[in-house]
Amino acid sequence: MKIFIRLVSLLKPQLPLMLLGGLLSVITVLANISLLAVSGWFITLMALAGTTGMTVNYFTPAAIIRFLAIVRTAGRYAERMLTHRATFNALAHLRHYFYQQLEPLLPYYRVDLRSGDLLARLQQDIDNLDNFYLRVLLPMMVALISVPIVCYALAQFSPVIAWLMLSALLVVAVIFPLISYVASIKLSQQKTQLESHLTEALVNGIGAIKTLLVYQVGIQYQRTIASITKQYFEVRYRLVKINAALTALTFLLINLSALACLFILIPQLATGDVDIKSLVAVILLVLVSFETVSSMPLAMQLLPQSMASATRLFAIIDKDKPVDIGTEVVKHGDIHFENFTFSYPEQKIATLFDINLSIKTGEKVAIIGASGAGKSTLINLLMGFWPTGLALTSLASDSTSELAKGRITIAGTELSLLKQGSLREHIALMSQQGYLFDASIADNLRLAKSDATEQEMREVCQLVNLSSFIDSLPTGLDTWLGATGTGLSGGQAQRLQIAQLLLRPAKVLILDEPTKGLDRLNEEAIMSNILAYVKLHQQTLLVITHKPLMLEQMDKIVVMENGRVVAQGSHQQLVSGEVSDKRYYQNLLNYF
Repeated sequence: MKIFIRLVSLLKPQLPLMLLGGLLSVITVLANISLLAVSGWFITLMALAGTTGMTVNYFTPAAIIRFLAIVRTAGRYAERMLTHRATFNALAHLRHYFYQQLEPLLPYYRVDLRSGDLLARLQQDIDNLDNFYLRVLLPMMVALISVPIVCYALAQFSPVIAWLMLSALLVVAVIFPLISYVASIKLSQQKTQLESHLTEALVNGIGAIKTLLVYQVGIQYQRTIASITKQYFEVRYRLVKINAALTALTFLLINLSALACLFILIPQLATGDVDIKSLVAVILLVLVSFETVSSMPLAMQLLPQSMASATRLFAIIDKDKPVDIGTEVVKHGDIHFENFTFSYPEQKIATLFDINLSIKTGEKVAIIGASGAGKSTLINLLMGFWPTGLALTSLASDSTSELAKGRITIAGTELSLLKQGSLREHIALMSQQGYLFDASIADNLRLAKSDATEQEMREVCQLVNLSSFIDSLPTGLDTWLGATGTGLSGGQAQRLQIAQLLLRPAKVLILDEPTKGLDRLNEEAIMSNILAYVKLHQQTLLVITHKPLMLEQMDKIVVMENGRVVAQGSHQQLVSGEVSDKRYYQNLLNYF
């Protein structure tokens, strides 16, 4: 119930359209019911007039029938237009809302959220919510309003028939849906899970197609997908069977109700309490009145599926997330880590321990260490991806947990007090997982600086030895790249990302293995250009690297091991053993 209420609350922006659509749906259903009843009454009247020769006023009934037909047609069109517009708007709002909630979580939870799983949740699960309004909420609204009106109209002819129809309508509106819900809840949850698994398997399979071919396991992977697909359609088939059985029972109840009403009215027809015209009108009214509740069994079958999809989506955004309380603009100055310790949520052992580190303005600093030493965590904390001063807030429990102790300051101001936007303008990062978009080379460069001129773009491309390659292309900077930089070699894509970073007007540049995949000549030339560039622009440079060529040119090298800073100093100091055990440093360089 909590998920249901929460989902309904998310649809508040579309509430006016939804209510108006529901009202038009009720009007359309009632117009359709009235049209059939009045038409039956009018046809019977005209048949009697033809056989008896009596004079009747057929203008008024004919006008009513035309009016009801117009209302039904226009109402159905308007109802479909409004309800579908509300649904489309709601889906767009939900996609935006979930992405908005997901964005601050991804830098932190990226390891836990696989791309295929995310795609399934953001696409398949939100698409499943398409049914929530149209096929779940709307039938409930129609039944809730229409059933009392129909029963009141029947009571004007016969209270007995009204009570009989109320009972029959409640069976279809309540009993059958409960049966449908109970019989479908596990199957609907399985269907949602299988849809997610199938989407994830397809996405991961396409992404790993080369690996599957190299190791000759493509056939086995296809069989896995075929197995999931078979299970998925088996579950869907069972759900369709449940709906078909309840539909058959509904049709049986409709006909039995009409037959029962006929037996009740026939004696009254003999006594003259009911005329033949009213008899036909009432029977047709009984038959068509089930339109008010006929969608309820399917609605309750789809409800568990919608709730399962909503639960999966809320499970992502309810993860603990950083609280941005920053109000101050970043000032250019030294960066300090003071007795800083950090741990992930739900992790008993801290990732960083008692970090004390100073990075002066304009200084060139390298951070080295084995995998898992805490280098990336340190950098991501400095970028403001994870909380440093205050805590993470849990949407699910409204609780807070202390993740960090100590301080990180920039120019004397605690990192947690700085505006996120200002921090990202002050510090620029090129990570190993950099991404090139399906756009032109120039468009990818303008991500770093939206108003960059062609001259500025050419200058940074020259610094990374890309100018000659770009000039050899028919359309130069306007050359279109495919997704993830298709059209460039690995080294060219790496250099283009470095060019992006250099184009960013930031005071602190962070490069994570910038020369990975580059040949020795390009590596030497590009690093020389980068060092000259940051010196010219008086920028601070942080580099995660293990290349001795780069380490020799750094002002300071920070050595990390198991979340601790175990040594700091220049390359010469570390090699000579002035500030630490030189064997560890040398072994680390040899290892990489």
